[in-house]
Amino acid sequence: MKKLATAHQLQTRLSAALDTVEREFRPHTDAQLRWKPSPDRWSIVECLQHLNLAERFYIRNIQHKVDALGIVQHSPVDQLLESDWVGKTLLYIVDPETKIKFPAPGMIRPRRPEDMSPLDVINQFVDLQRTLHDLLDKAVYLDWNQEKVSTLFGNWLKIRLGDALYMLVAHTERHMNQAMRVRAEMSTLTQAH
Repeated sequence: MKKLATAHQLQTRLSAALDTVEREFRPHTDAQLRWKPSPDRWSIVECLQHLNLAERFYIRNIQHKVDALGIVQHSPVDQLLESDWVGKTLLYIVDPETKIKFPAPGMIRPRRPEDMSPLDVINQFVDLQRTLHDLLDKAVYLDWNQEKVSTLFGNWLKIRLGDALYMLVAHTERHMNQAMRVRAEMSTLTQAH
C-alpha cells in the first residue's frame, strides 16, 4: 500500500472506533461498563483501559518523531510501504481476524473494573484516538519505512513507523470488537430477565 492512502484509511478507521464508543459505550452506566461475562474475561472498561495503556506509549513515541520534524513541507512525498519481520509479527498478534489469544504484557493489563472510573477511561480513549488521528496528518511527512519507534518490549526491538501506525489501529479494532461482544452478551442477559 501507499503511505498517503493508508494514512487516510487509518483515519477513517479511527473515526469509526470513536463513533462506536460514543454510540455504543458512552450511554451505558458505570455498572454496565464494568460488567464482565466471566471472571477470566474483560469488561468494556477493561478493554478500553488496555488500549489506553498500550497506545499511550506508542502515541508518545510517534509524537516525538512528529515534533522533531520542525518546519513541514507543503506536500508530503508518497511512498510504497514495506514491513519487516517485527512489523509482520506484531500486526499478526493484534489483527482483529487472528483467533489466537495472546496475553497482554503486565504493564498494559488494566486494573480491576471497580478500581476505574469508566467515564475517565472513555475520555482518555477518545483523547488518545483523536491525538493519533491528528498525528497522522503530520506523520505523512516522515519516511514510514525508515523511521522506527520502540516497542513495549524495549528499545532493543523497534518497529517501522508505518507498521506501528497500522498496528495501533488494528489493535484498537481488535479490542473494540471484544468490547462489542461483551456488550452483546450483556444485552442478551438483560433481555432474558
